[in-house]
Amino acid sequence: MVLYTKYSNERRRAFGIRTEIRQEEDGAKQVCKLAEFPEAEEHIRSLEWKCRRLQEDLPGTALRVNPCVLCKTEASVCACFPFREGRTLEEELDELLAQKRTEELVEKIERYFAVISDAPEQFAETEAFREVFGSVSFQREQRSRRVSDIDLVFANVLRTSSGYELIDYEWTFEFPVPVRYLLYRCLHYYLYGTAGRDALLTLDLFARFDISAEEQRQFAAMERSFQQYILGDYTPIWKLYGAISEGVIPVLPLVKQVSGQERAMRCAEVFFDDGRGFGTWSQRQYPVEPEGQISLRIELPGGTRALRIDPCSARCLVRIMRLCQGGEPLAIAANGEPLPNGDYLFDTEDPQLVIASLPHGTEAVELVYFAEPIGGLSREALLAQNGRLRWMEQTKAWKLYRKLKPGC
Repeated sequence: MVLYTKYSNERRRAFGIRTEIRQEEDGAKQVCKLAEFPEAEEHIRSLEWKCRRLQEDLPGTALRVNPCVLCKTEASVCACFPFREGRTLEEELDELLAQKRTEELVEKIERYFAVISDAPEQFAETEAFREVFGSVSFQREQRSRRVSDIDLVFANVLRTSSGYELIDYEWTFEFPVPVRYLLYRCLHYYLYGTAGRDALLTLDLFARFDISAEEQRQFAAMERSFQQYILGDYTPIWKLYGAISEGVIPVLPLVKQVSGQERAMRCAEVFFDDGRGFGTWSQRQYPVEPEGQISLRIELPGGTRALRIDPCSARCLVRIMRLCQGGEPLAIAANGEPLPNGDYLFDTEDPQLVIASLPHGTEAVELVYFAEPIGGLSREALLAQNGRLRWMEQTKAWKLYRKLKPGC
């Protein structure tokens, strides 16, 4: 009996699969992955050797691999996995965050990274790597594992009665992949997965785990190439509406929308963390002109430890021309995507720039930037070049899938 079905068919046909949770007559459950198209059969077959290679790569560690067995069906082949129950590492981290036990949260991430960051080989770019991730050029040496599951994100690791178990390893590659990219994906998809984790941005976890700003830009470009590799020439259905529908253009809502957008672009907000986090208890607003270069001199209250700057309240593209304190450039974290040219793309109406380290105490911070709203086709075009839409992962259907996802 099939209890649950999920289609992963918004991909190129070679990766189009169906995932089912089945219950046998004796009550036992298993997860089954099947090819939706003949071209995807090889992708399904590869899961068995991916399982075997990861088991060979992770023996003696605190991370087990959910076993895979290939089963023949009338039409094709099926990859079957035992159904596991438990809490994901992501859920454990969220619980610590809710209790404000951030040091314990970071320590738990450190222990997990200690398991997966062992990298015995020197990374060397191969043709197979370029096909998936594009070409890269790093300023320092990169190391890689013998086999790399790039989807080792916290949501794919389940706490079972016998310890942690990896329940999804569909995107495993045998060619070298920088191990820091694996850590980057874990942090990126956790930190920016929901607004409830914004408090962690001040910790600058990328720097804490030795991932430089230059590497973050390279890894973001790799991620965009990887997402395009999955899609191929396929156009997701959510991109088709504008092409097939003439639509209706009511004038009044458009006028209201423009007016609201202008208001959203006319105010920058700055939040000061004095040890209590970012909140309205320590906040300042700066009226700005929505067009042209914007220059701010931000005086810091006594005791300020970190700074959060919201350049506007709209989906936007931001170009930072200068951000410094005492003439020294400041490192930032953002809840937007860094683009190859250094701009930031914010597909949120709450764009945030976080400065976790202030090397000159409470000396004033200088910021010079341009901010341009994005919407409609311009937004679609930018996001199409910058990986899948993050907001889709916040829909109820996606969240339900992530909750139910036991091995898919």
